[in-house]
Amino acid sequence: MRQTINAQLRNLTINLVRLGLAIDQNWPVFKSSERVIRWQNFKNIAFTLKDEPYEKVYEECKKNRDYNFLLLDGAMIQMLYKFDNRDNLIGHILSFYPHYDFARFQDFPDEYEELFYGTKHFTDILEGKAITFPLRFDFSQEHTEFIHPMVHATLGNYRDCRIPISKPVSPYRFISFILRNFYSVKFYNLNLFEEFEDDLTFDDTITENEKGLLHFTYE
Repeated sequence: MRQTINAQLRNLTINLVRLGLAIDQNWPVFKSSERVIRWQNFKNIAFTLKDEPYEKVYEECKKNRDYNFLLLDGAMIQMLYKFDNRDNLIGHILSFYPHYDFARFQDFPDEYEELFYGTKHFTDILEGKAITFPLRFDFSQEHTEFIHPMVHATLGNYRDCRIPISKPVSPYRFISFILRNFYSVKFYNLNLFEEFEDDLTFDDTITENEKGLLHFTYE
């Protein structure tokens, strides 16, 4: 399991740059003492500053290059996976941190796109109606039914927002989710439907009672 996830992370690092979707990156590394795969420049700033305003968290992470990828619009992706001694997956933190200030991008959208994208296909994410918020998919062995599902999504900085997810999420599936939903024009123009196809499977962690809640699921 660990080798497969590490391979997906390395392939994503190569291909997001190749496709023109990332403008900076850190390679995944395995920290044997903690049994985690994380990015090379890991500083855990987002956790350290979790009670600070989102703008400060974003700026500190960006300044310190504390991410797997920096995307074309300044959004950051962080992916950390934790394993037991047999390389079974026992946890992950998958985060999407969009830039908090679209206003300055909208002042000169054509110039901005030419400078940062070299394309005219990103106006859909620069519209004034767009409201940015961080997104995180967490998996841990800590579990309290309904209150803290083993795998859950947190939207924004709401401390108790934990939307159940049926099972853990692979790197390919997470990036495909981000690109399809937040960079849809680029996703369709580049025909990325099969680029990050994933045959990695996990057992369900969601309980029967939690299935009665509105939740995220996939096959």
